[in-house]
Amino acid sequence: MSRPRILSIDDEVGFIEMIRQYFEPRKYPIDITSDSGKGLELLRANVYDVVLLDLRMTELKGDQIMRYIKQLNLDTKVIFITAYSDSGRTKERLMAAGAYAFVEKPIMSLKFLEDIVNEAVEVKEQGGERC
Repeated sequence: MSRPRILSIDDEVGFIEMIRQYFEPRKYPIDITSDSGKGLELLRANVYDVVLLDLRMTELKGDQIMRYIKQLNLDTKVIFITAYSDSGRTKERLMAAGAYAFVEKPIMSLKFLEDIVNEAVEVKEQGGERC
């Protein structure tokens, strides 16, 4: 099985650099950007299996980008990674709108995130949704 192609969009440069430094040596094709507009350009130009997406960014919000992703390619799995917490209401809303997963910052284990990415691709290949 080939590694899933990943796009990470987060306005925290240090965070997306950490993501790149974890996934790249493990042979995952990954693009990163801290600019949501650039993220949209990358989404138009490439096909990604998984998008790691921050919820609250300075320009476009993560849920706006997810709607755009769903218009482009329903097969792309969106995993939100955010420090924003509101007792689960936003998580429920995003999951109902089509997000694959919702991970809260700080991430205690990048291996955990890698497992979610791979699970998302397995679900995608099987044509199903997350249970």
